Amino acid sequence: MFHTLGLFTLPAMYVLNSLMPVFLIIALGKLLCRTGFFSENLAKGLNRLTYWVALPALLLDKVTNATFNSGDVIRLSMLLVLATLGSVLAAYLAGFILKLKPRVMGAFIQGSARSNNAFIGLPVILYSLSSLTPDIEALATVALAPAIVFYNILSVSVLLAHSDRKEQGKRKTAELFVKQLLTNPLLIACVIGLLFNFFGIVFPVAIQRSLASLGNAALALALLSIGSSLSFKGIGNGLRLSLTASGIKVFIQPLIGLGLALLWKLPPVERQMLLIYLACPTAVVSYVLADIFDSDKELAAHIIVVSTVLSAISLSIIVAFGG
Repeated sequence: MFHTLGLFTLPAMYVLNSLMPVFLIIALGKLLCRTGFFSENLAKGLNRLTYWVALPALLLDKVTNATFNSGDVIRLSMLLVLATLGSVLAAYLAGFILKLKPRVMGAFIQGSARSNNAFIGLPVILYSLSSLTPDIEALATVALAPAIVFYNILSVSVLLAHSDRKEQGKRKTAELFVKQLLTNPLLIACVIGLLFNFFGIVFPVAIQRSLASLGNAALALALLSIGSSLSFKGIGNGLRLSLTASGIKVFIQPLIGLGLALLWKLPPVERQMLLIYLACPTAVVSYVLADIFDSDKELAAHIIVVSTVLSAISLSIIVAFGG
């Protein structure tokens, strides 16, 4: 009896210790907004601080000083891309069955595919896996660079394909996307970090300590900003669509990834890292892009909220059973 109880207690405690910090800080961000401690302007400023300063500092610090195997990075990034494409196909099939209009289809597919890896995936990996191997932080951060590029290209391609805008409007929007991609602070930080790493360039101690300090605050700031951005207003409208897209995102996508990981015989720790990234909720930036590309931004917002709630289940399963 006690032996059986121990089998269930240990994984449960491991899951709690790995995931509870993530969702408690998200809940704190929401609570601070609801109580007025965070004003609307402060919440927006927090998002900007996290996106433009804290997370880039974390990535720049980790990638610059990382020791990693390029083959492992390429393999992990490739599997992330393939599993995401698999969820896109599943979303297209679901959208066809549901007979979605083009404007709705774009937001639906993007919400079914784009992971919130930097804001949620990275914290979960660092909280749950960093003690298993010293190389996990390096692989987790470096593998984000190709994923960031891919997610942006995928989102814009899908949203443009299902946009009602005229050709001239689509061209201007595509130009805006290219500009946004080239000025993406997370991508820039990864690229600079990789170049510095490759050429053996080391930051002066003062700069390195500054980056490390900002990086240490990045995970908490990212989770607070997620919480401050969540809105349950109108969530009942179109709940079937948001549940379907969220289910594809946090359950079907990691299942596809599991099949690919087993096919490629991915080592257990790397497999778990891959599945954590794939089981993450939909990225908050998907709402911004849906708005820019004149897609269904209300659906995009609802998918973010529903997928964040459901990801507590998918991430718990993956952390508990190791993928």
